Amino acid sequence: MIRAALLTAALTFAPVAATAAPNEQLLRSIEHRLQFWNVGPVDYSTLTTSQAAALHLRLTNAPPRFSGRASFFRQELILILNWDGSERNHSLKKSDN
Repeated sequence: MIRAALLTAALTFAPVAATAAPNEQLLRSIEHRLQFWNVGPVDYSTLTTSQAAALHLRLTNAPPRFSGRASFFRQELILILNWDGSERNHSLKKSDN
């Protein structure tokens, strides 16, 4: 009975957690690492949870600063920062046309 109540509560509040603002500690960590990569001014209050998660994952596996991949990596970070939400409308499935 308790498990059912906990499961119901988890399912009820799951959408709220997915749409919540990114964690402040995560944003501070991202801010520090983005400054290291010199991606320009960033308004961290407007980052979505998807952007924060993607940046965190990319920055976790960052190449050395002066490696051959550094320029490409920096452009990937800027690309994530420029997400506007329209990427959710695109599908990887082939069209029926």
